[in-house]
Formats: sequence, C-alpha cells, structure tokens
Amino acid sequence: MTAEQLQEALGKARGSRFSTTLDGYFLPKTPKAVYEAGEQAKIPLLAGSNTQEQAARSVLGDAQPTPEAFAAAVTRLYGEKAADILKAYAPTNPDEVEKAATHLASARFISYGTWKWTELHMQTSGQLVYRYLYAHPRPQYLGMPGEPTPAPAPPAKGAAHSAEIQYALGNLDLDPRYTWQPADYQVSKVMQAWFVNFIKTGNPNGPGLPDWPNYCPKNFERMRIDVKSKAEPESDRNRYLALDAAAAER
Repeated sequence: MTAEQLQEALGKARGSRFSTTLDGYFLPKTPKAVYEAGEQAKIPLLAGSNTQEQAARSVLGDAQPTPEAFAAAVTRLYGEKAADILKAYAPTNPDEVEKAATHLASARFISYGTWKWTELHMQTSGQLVYRYLYAHPRPQYLGMPGEPTPAPAPPAKGAAHSAEIQYALGNLDLDPRYTWQPADYQVSKVMQAWFVNFIKTGNPNGPGLPDWPNYCPKNFERMRIDVKSKAEPESDRNRYLALDAAAAER
C-alpha cells in the first residue's frame, strides 16, 4: 500500500486515534508489559502532567456540575466499576464536581497514563524518577497576529494541555499571542534550569532552585510547578489507584 493510499484510507476513517503498534521488533510487547518486566531503558525519568489537560465538560458534557450529574457520567463511562471511581472522587458540591470532573477528564486523556508510567519505572528500573504537576496557566490570549483581538476569556481554571511548552523551552518572547508577565518569565527560568540540570545529570536539582525530591514510596512527592513551586505529596494518588484497578479489570 502506498503512502497516498494510506492517507486516503485514514481520511475516510471516523474517530481515528493514536494507538500502539506491536511490530515484534521495536515493540515486542505492550509498553505496560515492557515496564512491568523491567525491560525498559534503565535511565532516570522526569515526567508529569498539567492541572487541566482536559476540561470538565469532557466528562460532564452539557450537564450542570452537580454530584448527580458526575455520578451519572462516571456510571456511563465505567459501568459496574463506577462505584470505586465515585468513592475515590466523591464530590459533594458544584465546585468539587468541577474539580473532580476536570481531574477525571485529564486522567482519561493523559494524566493517568503518565502516572502509570512513572509508577512502573519507579518500581522496576532501579533509577530515580522525578514527577511533576504543572499548574501555571498561560496569561490572557490576544489572538493570532494580524487578526482582531478576541473578547477576554474567563480566567483559566488550570494549566491546559501544552501550556507548559513555551515555559520549558524558554521562548515566551517568540509567541506574541499571550500577554506574558514577569511571573511567567520567572516560571520559565526555574523550569528551564530544572530541565537542563536533568538533561545534564539525570537530576533536576541545582543551586538556587526549590528542592525536587525523587518520586518514591516514602511519600510519593512530586513538584508542583507554579509561580511558587514546591514539592508536595501526590494528593490524588487514591484516584489514580482506583482508575488503575478499573483498567486492570478490563
């Protein structure tokens, strides 16, 4: 099959998603099985996710953020496994529902998979793992260059998927779509320093930076990256464990 035929077939496919291809050479088994067996590259790992990888609506749909609507959504998504998921999230008011639905939507998109990756590498690699939660939203969006400025959007409730990229790469000045503030440059400076240290040494820590402990069973600490970054225990671990149990039963 030619590349053109593949592109044509993909264009006709509905709901196409990225998936793992087991080719018997590069990937002889699923990534999960590779990591469970300790057959991955034995190197330090730094990985994490953002506070709003997906919005609450990805779980709630058009429903209002009520505990009943959240329970209905979780039941729809998990069926007979919903009870344990609901017990781990357990929102009781609209604000808690909004936060719970945001976390669950983010977990279903990418956060749970990243958590599982760091967990397995911690358990089987013999190497240090550094985990983060990126929490600093981008500032006001000004629109694309040369186009009218859109109406101001409500303040972001979290750091959206990809929000960390400009900060990590240190190229805020190259992106005129946002009203970058001094705090943004500070977040970028610290984040770059951590990442450069990790690339050089396998450890993000260095002079003048908040101490970043490795992720381990002692307290499962991660670095919350924000204007005032700090290490803190994984506060949502019970949720990830519930999602993990539900995934294992499939």
